[in-house]
Amino acid sequence: MPKDVLFILNKLNEEGYEAYIVGGCVRDKLLGLIPHDYDITTSAEPHEIKRVFKDFKTILIGEEFGTIGILIEETLYEVTTFRIDGKYKNFRKPENVIFLKSLREDLKRRDFTINAMAMDSKGELYDPFGGKNDLEEKILKAVGNPNERIKEDAIRILRAIRFAGRLNFYIEDELFDAISFERKLLKKISPERIFDEFSKMITAERPSYYLLLMEETGVLEIIFPELKRTVGFSQFSPYHDKTLFDHLICVMDEVKPDLALRLAALFHDISKVDTLSIGEDGRGHFYGHEILGADLVSEILKRLRVSNKIIEKVKILILDHMKVHSEMTDKALRRQIKRVGRENVLDLYDLLIADCKCTRIDRDASFIINRKNRVKELLDEKEMKTEKFLEIDGNDIKALGFNEGKIIGKILKDLENLVLDDPEKNKKDYLLEYINKNYR
Repeated sequence: MPKDVLFILNKLNEEGYEAYIVGGCVRDKLLGLIPHDYDITTSAEPHEIKRVFKDFKTILIGEEFGTIGILIEETLYEVTTFRIDGKYKNFRKPENVIFLKSLREDLKRRDFTINAMAMDSKGELYDPFGGKNDLEEKILKAVGNPNERIKEDAIRILRAIRFAGRLNFYIEDELFDAISFERKLLKKISPERIFDEFSKMITAERPSYYLLLMEETGVLEIIFPELKRTVGFSQFSPYHDKTLFDHLICVMDEVKPDLALRLAALFHDISKVDTLSIGEDGRGHFYGHEILGADLVSEILKRLRVSNKIIEKVKILILDHMKVHSEMTDKALRRQIKRVGRENVLDLYDLLIADCKCTRIDRDASFIINRKNRVKELLDEKEMKTEKFLEIDGNDIKALGFNEGKIIGKILKDLENLVLDDPEKNKKDYLLEYINKNYR
C-alpha cells in the first residue's frame, strides 16, 4: 500500500475513526494487479475529515455526498464517509445520502460483490458479501438484488459487461437476467456516460467479447439498433465465411486499440444491410455501402456526443476502405495520402489488412501489405510531408496578373494534382511557365 495512503488511514485511526481502502483498489490487489488509484472510506464525517487534515490542502469534491479530497505532494486522495444512498433519481444518482458509522452498510450500497470489499492499514480484508470468493470463481455478481442495483444507476448494465469482458468473468444468471430485463433503462442515461463506458470496452483487449455480451443481453439493440441489423446477416459472397456482425467484430479485434480506428472497424460495413443486391451469379453486391455507411456512422456517433475530431477520422477511414487495389500507382497513392491525410493513411491500411484477414481463412492480404509499404516510402517525399508543398503560392500567381480568388484557387489545386502525379515538376520556373501556357 502506498505510504501516503497508509498515512491517511493511520491518521484517521489515531483520531478514533475507522478507515479503509475500498472498491476497485482492493479488487485489483487481490487479483495481483497494481491499482491505478486508491479510494478511502471512513467513519469520519466530512467536517471531521477536514479537521483531521487541517494541515493539508483539502478540496470539496462532493461534500454533500461525503467526499473530501486531500492533497499530499501533488497527489489528490479521495476520502468518503460511510453512507447509504437516498432515493435515486433519473436512474443515475441519489437525491441525498445518509452518513453512517457502519462499514457493512456502506459496502451494501455498492454495485458488484468484487467491488464491495475493504481493507484496513494492516491488510485485513472485510468482505461481507463474498467478493473474494467470486473473484476466485470468476463470477460477476450484484450486491443484493441485481434489479434494484441496476435501477439505482442504469450505467451498471454497461459496467457489468465491461467488468465481465475485462476480467473474463461469467455474469451470474440473476444479474444477466436483470441486465436483459432492465436494459431499456439505458435510454435514461446521458449519451456521454454511455459512450464513456463503450469507449473503454472497444479499446480494451478482445473488444469482440464485449460486443457479443451486448448482443446476448439485448443491450446492443438499445444503444446501436443499426448494428443489431448486422447480426445473422449473410453477405452472399465466396470471400466471406462469416455473418456481417461476426466479420465486423473480428476486424475490430485485429486493429490496434485506437478509438477512432476501432470505431471504423466496427462500423465500416454497417450499410451493407441497406445496399445488398444479388447478382445473376448469386453473389451479393453492396454498391456504395461505404458512402451510405459514413453518413450513418456520423449520425450514430453524433447521437452519442462523440467529438467531431473522432467522427471525422472514422468517416474518412470508412469512405476510403473500398478504394485500394493491387494496381494502384504512385500517382494514385499520393492522391490517396492527400485525400485521407498523412496522419490517417497508415491506419486505413491497417483497417484494410484486418478486413482481409477477417474474410476467408485463405485470403491473401499481401497486395495490401505491399501497398502499405509503398505508402510508407511515399510519406517521406517532400510533397507528402506538408500541407503546402508547392514551390509557388498565391502571391506568385497574382504577380502574373491573376487577381480573382476563385481563379487563383483553381490554379493552385490544378498544380497540386500536377505535382502529385509527377513530383519532378515541382519547380518554380516550370510551374510559372505552365500557368502562362494553360491559363491565358
